[in-house]
Amino acid sequence: SPLIRLMADMLDKLDFVHTPVTSIETRYYYRIPTYGAGKFENQFLRPLSTGAWVSVMTVTSLCALALLLSAKLERRPSSGQYAVFSVIASICQQFFEENTISTTRVSAARKLTILVTGIACVLIYNYYTSSVVSWLLNGPPPSINSLEELLDSPLELIFEDIGYTRSWLQTPSYYYNRRNAEIEDELRKKKVFNKKKDAPLLKSIEEGIWMVKAGGYAYHTEVDNANRLISRTFTQSELCELGSLQSMEKALLYTCLQKNSPYTEFFNWSLMRLYERGIVKCIQQRTASPPVQCEGSSPRALTLGGAAPAFLLLAAGYLLATVIIVVERKIW
Repeated sequence: SPLIRLMADMLDKLDFVHTPVTSIETRYYYRIPTYGAGKFENQFLRPLSTGAWVSVMTVTSLCALALLLSAKLERRPSSGQYAVFSVIASICQQFFEENTISTTRVSAARKLTILVTGIACVLIYNYYTSSVVSWLLNGPPPSINSLEELLDSPLELIFEDIGYTRSWLQTPSYYYNRRNAEIEDELRKKKVFNKKKDAPLLKSIEEGIWMVKAGGYAYHTEVDNANRLISRTFTQSELCELGSLQSMEKALLYTCLQKNSPYTEFFNWSLMRLYERGIVKCIQQRTASPPVQCEGSSPRALTLGGAAPAFLLLAAGYLLATVIIVVERKIW
């Protein structure tokens, strides 16, 4: 009989040979999509920890307070605006006008505060930009980390033409992983049963891996066979763009017989002898395939989703500036 997973509903129908023969694990293999808006990532706040951001805000507030006090001593008009916007300009590495013509006294404390603020802002700016650039150069490419993300992705699902795939497609109560029953039902409903009539669904492992290599597909297959074929067909740069998502957790496979078979004891005894002599382990090592991995990394493009926080901040700035202009027009 075929090797199957040991499941509770099968115990009343079949006799299992007690020693497992091998194991199985299945994954969805795909090339990471390089088109579309991409996943929303707020990397523009991650270069500095929460404590570092609090320290930056504290230092800038102290610098603004020192500028305010020195501006008051100089009897500078609009001292509060001068202090706040001078510090903001230094943080953003922007030029600001001193405008000391109308002041009767030039404070050394103000000059020293501006110097300290400028040096601190340059250091923070260098740390910040270096962290963002290193993330773009060395960070892992955006991947699909859950079945929910696979469901929302533009990838089309294709499956290896094998028994457990047909059981999953034809039997609503059959799941690769019962803990993911709800999302697997959604995948069947939205990604499989809604396919066009001529869209591919069941493919041999050779065809499926080639379709993954071409891009646009997520192929569901067994891990060892996939790794063996991927290692022969994918280049190193393509391996760095390859992603996988676990579907069926690694499970032991057992030989099964019909219920109350007279051969059950014979198979148990024979398989134990094969284990004792190391034959089963030797076959397992020969048929197993090591996982394929990307050696090194390649620079990643910044997607619209990754840059979204910067554009949102820019839009908020424009909106705030518009509100300020309207208020100023009404008041003055």
